Amino acid sequence: MISRNSMTCAVAILAGLALTACNSSESPIGVTKSDLTTAQGSQTAPAPGTPAPPGAPAGATPNAPASGTVTASGTTQAATPTAPGTLRTAKLRFAPIVGAPIAAATPLSQRLSALAKEKGITLGTAADTDNTHIMKGYFSALPDGNQTTIIYVWDVLDPAGTRLHRIQGQEKVPGGGADPWSSVPPKTMEGIADKAIQGYLSWVSGAKT
Repeated sequence: MISRNSMTCAVAILAGLALTACNSSESPIGVTKSDLTTAQGSQTAPAPGTPAPPGAPAGATPNAPASGTVTASGTTQAATPTAPGTLRTAKLRFAPIVGAPIAAATPLSQRLSALAKEKGITLGTAADTDNTHIMKGYFSALPDGNQTTIIYVWDVLDPAGTRLHRIQGQEKVPGGGADPWSSVPPKTMEGIADKAIQGYLSWVSGAKT
């Protein structure tokens, strides 16, 4: 029987979206705030052994070595520069988001799609065979007193699944409770999308900050 989650993904694809606003079938990575400091310079991906996302090439390995990392604030550290003009030939596909519920993933995905098009990024789908990069996001929302901390990690993979770059950071919003995600407004997720696109553009163009 097809799950409601799968049907949601199918509708998004049929609508021609390059992103998915639904959760991946994978388990959330369960990242914690300490991961943002221990992961600096680490070659370990946030979800060792995590299955490849639907539509990803066979043999995708999210825990493959990375060529660059970012700071906890989401700003890019030195990454391996790419050749001039790479952005004009790059084609980016977004994999299903891991760890965030549909209510939070929807504004994130919509903003990613809109901003990518605005910035001139060519978007691909799982059916395309000429994607140059795959961007996969992992999320956790943690209660933090009277606040909620959203931790995010974006891995940029090549078509074979090798991790080329990482973007990560955290955001805090007021409110907490049994369901931390209920405190996360769409604007916060849209802001994370902005940082993801900016981080990707900085890396793919060879810029250093």
